[in-house]
Amino acid sequence: MADYLKLLLIRHAESVGNIDGRLEGQMSTSLSRNGQWQTAQLANYLYQHQPPPTCLYSSPLQRATETAQPLALRIGCPLRLDMGLQELHQGIFQGLTWAEASHRYPQICAALITTLDYQPVPEAETPMAAHQRAVIWGQMLWQRHGPGDSVWMVTHGGFMQSLIRVILGCDRTWQIPIRHTAMFEFWLLHPDCTDGSQNNPEYWKILKFNETPHLQLKA
Repeated sequence: MADYLKLLLIRHAESVGNIDGRLEGQMSTSLSRNGQWQTAQLANYLYQHQPPPTCLYSSPLQRATETAQPLALRIGCPLRLDMGLQELHQGIFQGLTWAEASHRYPQICAALITTLDYQPVPEAETPMAAHQRAVIWGQMLWQRHGPGDSVWMVTHGGFMQSLIRVILGCDRTWQIPIRHTAMFEFWLLHPDCTDGSQNNPEYWKILKFNETPHLQLKA
């Protein structure tokens, strides 16, 4: 059997900011009570169903670290915080609800909902910058880890879409409705596709995609 680099992406649990409908971006808020329950369910599930990882990474934002720390304690793996796994910065919208943003910046919000063309938000991280950050993180992954390693990371829904694009070698970013604590598991043999391996599905495997089996006990 081939020796894969096994990668598990996990979205953070529900935060207080999520309940309030805030565009959190890179602001830090704690988990909600429901988010704490989600995290406990996730930790128990992974402990029972997944071998422990070689390394556990997390975004340093509070909602991510409060999701990752119980995992680290449950499986006995040190936690490494990585700035590169933060959510996309929301610029002048950061910390606002959509209603608040629409009141303060009506012209920008109107443009965002009336066209699919790219509309920049002042001071916000651009989609291209987020993609480049995901590319850099993917390169770093292969510099630090290799076949036989198991890497888990807790990050954010927006940035996960960019990471998944990079992992799949896709030329576009797909919108994926990612539930809190949803898991994506990829098994990879190597990062390059220059020798015909891109045509062999045994080199690239998807074991989980946007799955939350640990939440089935609660609707």
